[in-house]
Amino acid sequence: MIKLIALDVDGTLVDSENALSHENEIAVKKAFSLGIEVVLATGRHRDGVKRLLEVLGLCSEPIVIANNGALIYAGNQLLREKFFAVDDADGVIRFSTKLPGVVVAVFQPDIIYCHINSCVDRQYVMKKFDVFDMNRVREAENPGEIPREHVTKVMLITGSQDYARKILDMWPENLSHLNCSRSYPYICEINSGQCDKGESLKFVCNKLGIRPKEVLAVGDGETDVPMLAYAGHAVFVRHSKNLPKLSPHVEVTPEGFQDKGVAWAIARYLSLPGPWNKSW
Repeated sequence: MIKLIALDVDGTLVDSENALSHENEIAVKKAFSLGIEVVLATGRHRDGVKRLLEVLGLCSEPIVIANNGALIYAGNQLLREKFFAVDDADGVIRFSTKLPGVVVAVFQPDIIYCHINSCVDRQYVMKKFDVFDMNRVREAENPGEIPREHVTKVMLITGSQDYARKILDMWPENLSHLNCSRSYPYICEINSGQCDKGESLKFVCNKLGIRPKEVLAVGDGETDVPMLAYAGHAVFVRHSKNLPKLSPHVEVTPEGFQDKGVAWAIARYLSLPGPWNKSW
């Protein structure tokens, strides 16, 4: 019996333009109406999912795993926080802001400091943050303006998946204890070494008294792999033929379900007929 569904947001629940498909919306609402706890596990700030929580009707003390698990909320209550050590934050900022053609976004609980390389279109970058409901963004013209305290996540936006992979391959040895992976193929996500979505989902489940075999997790990126591994039931939303290394129990959606992978997973594991899509 599924008692909790943990959902990644970007690329899983919504598409690359932050659009929520009708199929995913109806499926989540159906699961919630059955008394199942629905948890959003995202790289965004909590503010970045408020509109989505309202649309889905998850407004009564919703649990949100934010910044890849650095912050966990139940409604307005902060359950846990995992910050970078100041020296680690300083090291990541010094290294990443020297990379050509990379946008460096440093997350604190309520604000994002953004350092934009001179060759990158600033207007395009700021518009993208706005599209994904992350509105509290302050541009830092030089790295020295970026705080090193209370850093929850550092996001590196690159021009290609090859460049993102190259950055992780040449990651400094003295920062190798940090959690480094990709959400989108071209975006690197850096968190404290004690922080990932799997460890955070375990924390939530322990608090609620829910066992892994009662959990369904759905994600689409490398940052979701620990969460999928922890959950007793898990679905990876396919966007291409290139898949990360997944635990044996993780199912992959069929081709063509990238915008309704959540609906596919919920219908499958809750044994629902999926009447919102007659083609199923």
